[in-house]
Amino acid sequence: RRFRMRTTLKRGMGRAATVNGNGRAVLPPPVIEPIRRYKAPEPPPRSARSTAAKVFGWILLALVVIVSGLAGGLYLYGHETLNAIAPHSAAVKATEPDLALPTASEPATALIVGYDARAGSEGFGLADSRSDTIMLVRADPTTNTLSLLSFPRDLQVPIYCDPITALRTDRINSAWSTCRTSPPRGTLDTVQKLTGLSVNYLITINFHGFKLLVNRLHGVYIQVDHRYINTVGGPSGYAKINLEPGYQKLDGEQALDFVRFRHTDSDVYRLARQQLFLEALKDRLATSLSLTSLPGVIGALKSNVQIARGGSGGAPSLEEILAYAGLAYHLGGGRLFRVTIPNLVDCGYLNAQVCAQPSDIQTAVASFSHPDVTLPNRANAVAAGLKPKQPKQPKLKRAAITTLVLNGTTVPGLARDTSYKLALQGFHTVQLPPPTSADAPTKTYDTTYVYYDAVQPNAKQAARQVAVAFGPHAVSAPLPPEIAPFAQEAGNPLTVVIVGSTFDGQLIDPQATIVATPTHQAPSVRNDPGYALASIQGVRAKVGFPLLVPHTIESGSYFAQLDPVRAYKPAPGHGAVCLTFQTAAENVYWQIMETDWTDAPVIRHPTEHVKLGGRSFDLYTVGGNIHMVVLRQGDASYWVVNTLRDELSNETMLAIAKGLQPLGK
Repeated sequence: RRFRMRTTLKRGMGRAATVNGNGRAVLPPPVIEPIRRYKAPEPPPRSARSTAAKVFGWILLALVVIVSGLAGGLYLYGHETLNAIAPHSAAVKATEPDLALPTASEPATALIVGYDARAGSEGFGLADSRSDTIMLVRADPTTNTLSLLSFPRDLQVPIYCDPITALRTDRINSAWSTCRTSPPRGTLDTVQKLTGLSVNYLITINFHGFKLLVNRLHGVYIQVDHRYINTVGGPSGYAKINLEPGYQKLDGEQALDFVRFRHTDSDVYRLARQQLFLEALKDRLATSLSLTSLPGVIGALKSNVQIARGGSGGAPSLEEILAYAGLAYHLGGGRLFRVTIPNLVDCGYLNAQVCAQPSDIQTAVASFSHPDVTLPNRANAVAAGLKPKQPKQPKLKRAAITTLVLNGTTVPGLARDTSYKLALQGFHTVQLPPPTSADAPTKTYDTTYVYYDAVQPNAKQAARQVAVAFGPHAVSAPLPPEIAPFAQEAGNPLTVVIVGSTFDGQLIDPQATIVATPTHQAPSVRNDPGYALASIQGVRAKVGFPLLVPHTIESGSYFAQLDPVRAYKPAPGHGAVCLTFQTAAENVYWQIMETDWTDAPVIRHPTEHVKLGGRSFDLYTVGGNIHMVVLRQGDASYWVVNTLRDELSNETMLAIAKGLQPLGK
């Protein structure tokens, strides 16, 4: 830097001098008055405004420097994280060819597999480990939604260790131990074959990493639905657990106990606990992750988490991670959808497998892939006795969507038949001029693609609407160069469909993805003002805020046998009272929470506000089910929390909330 300054000064002197006829520099005339003493004029008086402006300028400059440093640190930590979570085992790397390339600004699907690395195992994916959690997560930036689809580990399915051959029918979690060369690939291919979905990311995490991650975040806040206790562990007993009811912070060990528990209910409630935990983890990351905590989080990820990405392989880029994190952070109320497979039944085998009809699996997949964002508000309106707003129709009329269908398989006539079925649904199908056949450049397409001409207006929206007709396995993407000549021959339609081998020949009506508005039903409640009165009076002195008494209770419910009323501190400086009720099913619980913690993470983003009986209530709706109703009054909030699987009807939830009345003197 000094060298540059001297050079600059030299050049400046050279430019200031003139040149005589001999080519030599002519210096300026000598100074006549070499030294002069004088008094500088007084500076003009500074106004308070100019002084404040300069102070503000220095503060702003300091903030810019600090923020720049934080951003640089976050960037470095981000790249360190990428290296930590990149696939480093042959077992995970083997899944990369079976993952689909994620497309920018399009929905992406990840398969999360939590596995139990038993004592004595080294490395990753050995046969002495087993998959304990299998869940699909779908992030859709076009609708700002997150969808979760969980699979019971005892679900009977065809097991695949590659994308082609089914080995046998067994529990879905047995794919992990069956496919010894690559347990993750076995689970990935089994799930993709079962659902017909293309997966873009595979995320594997072991139990040690699960606990470390929660601990490095200083715990996760979860609504524990009842008292969990088992002090006898070991080979002859169940896993130990000791959790009290209510909204509280769980450390890593407690959170793992919560999501793995299934000994007094069933696997479907265990799936609900896992989905609730993932939602709680999302809230925790959004509120507590900082530059100071990031190194600890990275340390928890190392050697415990691997993320494989479709396409070029390796871990997702920093830009991808930030984009998904931003979507989760800004996720509004009613934009998270928790999906499970309905109508599970006991297969009747000695090893207690559960079975599902293919139609029920596809129903769950359709709800997962095309969440109806209008459903929560329509369900809320019906429950509150209001007129629901009708869902908006698709942006484009089907007759305005021109599409060309090409055959990407060896099935003869598939393009012709599919084009005819699309025309019956009202789409404007076009054909190639003879004698050109409607065949794609290759016959090896597995997935159905709906390509759109990005140059034309509304083409991307048109592709989305056409893709819905082909079900959740269809992918929309910009028109690639090798397909563009076909589009030109057909008159440049908005979309070009290449039918893949996974298409079963049946189109889905795009309007069928809009769930029917539920009908109003009478609440299942009883009026019982005195049932909880004495219990609440007994804990009034333990909290510093007014308590409410439930006058209305679900008709078949009664206080839980263990810890029915608990007064405690959910967070420093805050008190709470939790009332836990059992339904007639005995092992199914719902709760009433009363607390002066009015900004708890779980109540940050309500789906909707409604006014009932002169009071305002916040509704937290998942799909078409109200999971929580919150009444805010003064410096306290009062929650009615549904069961893990939202078994109380929406009308019942509102009736219980309306029945909360002040505790008299």
